[in-house]
Amino acid sequence: MKLANVVIGVILFLVIVVPIVLGIFGDLWWFEAVGYDAVFVKVLLTSIMLGIGAFVAFFVVSYACIRIAKRAALGKSKVSKSNSRGKQKAISEKTRILAIIAAIAAFVSAISMAGQWEAVLKYTNYTAFAASDPVFGMNIGFYAFTLPLYSIILNFLLAIFVFSVVISLISYVIHSVGFKLETQEPEESDETDSEKESRPDFFFGGPFGGARPQRNLKMKWSGGSWQRFVPLVSILLFLIFMVIAGQIWLAQYGLLFAGGGAVYGAGYTDVNVTLPLLNILSIVSFVIGILFLANIRIKKSRFIRDGIVAFVVIAVLGLIVSGAVQALIVRPNEFNAEKPYIERNIQGTLAAYGLDKAMEESFSVGYDLTADDISENSATIGNIRLWDWRPLQQTYSQLQLFRTYYDFNDVDIDRYSLSTNTTNMANGEQEYKQVLVSPREMNTDELPSQAQSWVNKHLVYTHGYGAVMNPVDEVSSEGLPVFYVKDLPPSSDYLTIDQPRIYYGESTDDYVVTGTDTNELDYPSGDENIFTPYEGTGGVGLSGLARRLTYAVKFRSIELLVSGSIQSDSKLLMHRSITDRASTIAPFLSYDPDPYMVISEGKLYWIMDAYTTTYMYPYSEPVMVRGFEKSGLNYIRNSVKVVVDAYNGDVRFYVIDSTDPIVQTYQKMFPKLLHDFEQMPGDLKQHIRYPEGLFNIQSLIYSTYHMKNPQVFYNKEDVWVIPDEIYRGSRQPMQPYYVIMKLPDSTDGQTQAEPASSRQEEFILMIPFTPKGKENLIGWMAARSDQPNYGSLLVYKFSKQELTYGPMQIEARIDQDPDISQLITLWSQSGSDVLRGNTLVIPIENSILYVEPLYLEATERGTLPQLQRVVVAYGDRLTMQDTLQEALDVIFGAATTPPEEPGEPGEPGEPGLPASAEEKLVQITELFQKAQDALAAGNLGLYQQYIDQIGELAKG
Repeated sequence: MKLANVVIGVILFLVIVVPIVLGIFGDLWWFEAVGYDAVFVKVLLTSIMLGIGAFVAFFVVSYACIRIAKRAALGKSKVSKSNSRGKQKAISEKTRILAIIAAIAAFVSAISMAGQWEAVLKYTNYTAFAASDPVFGMNIGFYAFTLPLYSIILNFLLAIFVFSVVISLISYVIHSVGFKLETQEPEESDETDSEKESRPDFFFGGPFGGARPQRNLKMKWSGGSWQRFVPLVSILLFLIFMVIAGQIWLAQYGLLFAGGGAVYGAGYTDVNVTLPLLNILSIVSFVIGILFLANIRIKKSRFIRDGIVAFVVIAVLGLIVSGAVQALIVRPNEFNAEKPYIERNIQGTLAAYGLDKAMEESFSVGYDLTADDISENSATIGNIRLWDWRPLQQTYSQLQLFRTYYDFNDVDIDRYSLSTNTTNMANGEQEYKQVLVSPREMNTDELPSQAQSWVNKHLVYTHGYGAVMNPVDEVSSEGLPVFYVKDLPPSSDYLTIDQPRIYYGESTDDYVVTGTDTNELDYPSGDENIFTPYEGTGGVGLSGLARRLTYAVKFRSIELLVSGSIQSDSKLLMHRSITDRASTIAPFLSYDPDPYMVISEGKLYWIMDAYTTTYMYPYSEPVMVRGFEKSGLNYIRNSVKVVVDAYNGDVRFYVIDSTDPIVQTYQKMFPKLLHDFEQMPGDLKQHIRYPEGLFNIQSLIYSTYHMKNPQVFYNKEDVWVIPDEIYRGSRQPMQPYYVIMKLPDSTDGQTQAEPASSRQEEFILMIPFTPKGKENLIGWMAARSDQPNYGSLLVYKFSKQELTYGPMQIEARIDQDPDISQLITLWSQSGSDVLRGNTLVIPIENSILYVEPLYLEATERGTLPQLQRVVVAYGDRLTMQDTLQEALDVIFGAATTPPEEPGEPGEPGEPGLPASAEEKLVQITELFQKAQDALAAGNLGLYQQYIDQIGELAKG
């Protein structure tokens, strides 16, 4: 038996303890490699201390209760001398089993408490907010940092005491009950000797003996008096009710986060009925606990019974009174009763989401733009985004992937100061240009199945290579993007990329090993492959058997242990997904799901937006959004910018909002982790942008909470919504979009702060709003990304007495235009499809310009979407032309070069148009058939030329 226990212990040690220990060392070595071992050690030590403390407290209390209950069950004499050694052994075995149960429960509790390291460190590094709650006058920091820890402690104590009551009762019962095997002699039988002899053996008889005696197992109560157990139970129940009293007391603060009423947070009934009720119940619970403690002496259980009855009666009466007050006082006069609480909700929500500082301005829409105004806003016009990222990603994949194992995971928007033409280059001038960028990442899942070996996935195909960049507004004659950066290796007339290798990326989640005897693929070159070794500083060294064993166990990969390709100077690159990498280092931050790549000083960097959040901001409306599903949030700040080196994997955290109390607390917790924003390299500072994730949340909240008047808010009479647009034939909500433009009236958030002539174009993120249930524009919100105005929010409100077209109204006008709808119908025939890009609402001066690109793509596999037309709407004017400039010329009356008249439709581009309607119909039919033949042959260029001729014929 002892040998079996030893074997079981060794197996458990190897299966449970060894992987945990190896995992800790593996993580420690990785944190040392990235330079944040102090963060890991602090979190680990805090977790261990919490876990050990919780285990000891839980086990000591519960085991003490087991022993006390045992003594109460066995009496003062415990086990008498007359007891047999077997009985003593049985008692010890019962105690040991209960101790094991207590240890298991204590271990589970310890694991849970060890995970609360963040709450403990926040509490010990408390930072006060600049505001207090309006009910209790407590600083907001109490709710963000203190209240959560109090709740955790009380829940832990309640678990200890409830478990101790249960285990004590079990201990008392099993030690009080014994089992005795009694033998009962059979009664005399009237059977004759011949009958006994004929009885079968299996009846325990037969010719060789009579009936066997019966043995019965009987339970025997051998314990002492119940009164010896009462003190222990009384003390535990006293402690339980003390904890319950504390929990009820804390519950009053939870009223500030109550939902379901006219307002989020404590309302009229909560403050005037529920709050006093909770205070009374807390006191009653405290008194009940005292009565349990006093019962040890006075032994008057009726007092306890009366206290519990009083608790139940008060709770039920409180619920009745609460319902009556809500029904008879609040509902008949709800607005007047709830008005002060509605005001608190509006103020709390705006402050929690950083919307209280948003500047609101009136935007009086006029329709008096001229060609001169368009020329003066050339930087805005020259940065209108004609390329929708969705079809562009497909175009990138067809033109710039080159191999199946590369992938463009996303297309991001940024801006660069570039010399984009010969004149600028000669004068040393740079143009502020909005561009689309996509890194070319490695995706080994796209390798042929037979090539997806461990060596290929982890030693050969180790990194992506380079990026693709194009301006948002330029289109080639074939309807394709004009590349600023392209090909392998990357080539560019505008930017230099000295280190194009991407070892760390958005979709890179496998580990790789570098510095091995196996050549790493660098990039394909024609029919050959170029190989190169990794020379970066990233990765964990694999020298020594211990490290190889550690990571072999961690990744369940025997190859890491036995592969002959791995050398003493080989390095393991893990946590290569940049979001996973950052969140492993700083798990207390929340990360925007859309990181983006920046080309800076010849290297590739990732920039991510990190948020500080809490769900404990009083009177603030919570939201549930992607990335925050676990707990939701009702406070958020984009306090941190994260920069990741795509080659070395270096991660740096920069605090961009030092006024945020939560990030100040994190700085106290980990002083060497978070750096001042001023320490970020200057070139990277030029590429920070306001994050879409935060802007989505803020626009969602603001669509309701712009109603600062309590009466208007209560009636919900001016709710805004995000407008819809058309994509692939269906309506879908618009997404915020980046534009380079001059903000109307102001550039520093102050109305009429500077004249329009002195304003400069800047990179902003914007979204329009429409009234709920209507399609016309009612306002738009802008977030500024350029220094020194980064983070400023502006809201422009349109007049409610004048119609300003919304995106869906523009979509309807496009559908109703006969020329446009006819061409879209012709294009949308079998074998081809029309994609309508984002409907961009572009404010220029005091006017609104609408731009929507149209793309043509084949429906066959391997489609190559091409930008073919641009629709521009202004006021009551709408046109569709080949280019944006041509459309603007038509709208604003600028001189245009008359198009060449196409000729006989034998070949595309020949001069001459038929005059009569009958001839036109014949020619259109012939051209359409030729266009379909060209499309079937895969010649999209020729197909487009025929379609263009059809358009010219239709217009003529």
